[in-house]
Amino acid sequence: MQLIPVPANFIDLAYQRGASCLHEACDTSGGEITGSQLKMMLSRGERSLLEMIMDGKTVGWGVVRVDQLPNIRVLFITDLVAHNANFEDYFTAIKQLARDLGCSTVRCAAKDAQARLYRMKAGFEPVYSILEVGV
Repeated sequence: MQLIPVPANFIDLAYQRGASCLHEACDTSGGEITGSQLKMMLSRGERSLLEMIMDGKTVGWGVVRVDQLPNIRVLFITDLVAHNANFEDYFTAIKQLARDLGCSTVRCAAKDAQARLYRMKAGFEPVYSILEVGV
């Protein structure tokens, strides 16, 4: 199992090789971001693309960013698509990436069903809930 960071200048090639599936993660954002907007942010280096490889084959794609908060540095997983790839098998590598980037914690945003899965499979704990109402 490997997590391979994809440099910003190779985003178009990665999308041709399958990273375009990340639009599925964007579709669950409630309109925050579209797949093409995510691709643009990745190509600008605003977020980082990770290729998930098992037995020499790409089995998923993830997107992360580093948030430097006043009292903590966080590796935030913003998008993840890894159909039947046992994403939790990559979590040791994600935690190592976080340490390599100077982060002391890993966070993600998730809907209730995903949050339950992340708690069971990867040991995530809720920090707080984000709620929204239109104006």
